[in-house]
Amino acid sequence: MRVFHGRRPGTVPLSTSDRELDAAARILLDDLRGRDDGEKVTLADVADRHGLPARRIHSAARALITTGHLLRVKYEADGRWATDLYVYPTPATDDEVEAVRAKHQSATSVTIERPATAGTEATGPTARPGSAPLPEDIDLATATAVRRVLEALPGQLTRLLPTPLPVSVQSAATAALAAGRTSDELAARVLRRWWEHGYATKATELDRPVGVAIALLRPGPCPDPRCEDGTVLDSEAPCVRCAERRQDHHRAQAAAPATSPRSPGPAPPAHPTPVPPQFADLPPPGTVSPEIASAGAARVRAALAATKTPTASPPPASTPLTRRTS
Repeated sequence: MRVFHGRRPGTVPLSTSDRELDAAARILLDDLRGRDDGEKVTLADVADRHGLPARRIHSAARALITTGHLLRVKYEADGRWATDLYVYPTPATDDEVEAVRAKHQSATSVTIERPATAGTEATGPTARPGSAPLPEDIDLATATAVRRVLEALPGQLTRLLPTPLPVSVQSAATAALAAGRTSDELAARVLRRWWEHGYATKATELDRPVGVAIALLRPGPCPDPRCEDGTVLDSEAPCVRCAERRQDHHRAQAAAPATSPRSPGPAPPAHPTPVPPQFADLPPPGTVSPEIASAGAARVRAALAATKTPTASPPPASTPLTRRTS
């Protein structure tokens, strides 16, 4: 995108007492005010230049658009889309917005993103009928609510999420808001699920942080729009439809035929178990002759006598003496 000065640089100083701007928004605004008219720049380059996360610079740009310090203009001309960013040291006036719109009269379609109090979208007099803004051009009220919801994500989780934040996470926050929840209600949902589902105790072991973020944001399975994880928001009473769904599920499980996970295979062949013979059925032991018995006893006595007789050890070999010569 290209950067332009909505007013001449240096004509109006930036008010440092403006409490609506945080540190990242001030850094971004000062950086853009120091650019030349028509200079091409990306928010990722600004983030790298100042050593800040790209997601924080994108959030700062949204904040500056909300306060009126930036006007983002997207227009289509000759079949191509382009983006211009107009910088103002103080919030832009209605006359200045009209002047920006007049500069793009030749465009086929024009979308000006500005504070919600002055209108979030404007189309030039030569706009193409039925033309829609780019997918990221959502109204500023929704953009602010989405930013608040994303800021409610636990810090342990945001450190694991890629930068810039995936579109799927932003879409989950937008869909949750569209389902009838406020940003505060979604922030409470995120915090409750973060602890109830056990993510807080295993934050360092999360393999899919994007999926966890979507699970924290998305609506529950109950068809009642005011049901919040089994509790009705208006009365804080247990949801009747959730109880009915659980009963239907239990009845369906009870009515289902009990089937084993695996069908039994053919039975193995039966082998007869061997039965030992009775002692009375064994043949009588043979008799031993007296000669064999006496010979065996003599051998045993000779072996015992040999173990008790000490054996003389041979004398050590003598070492020959050698004469020492000086």
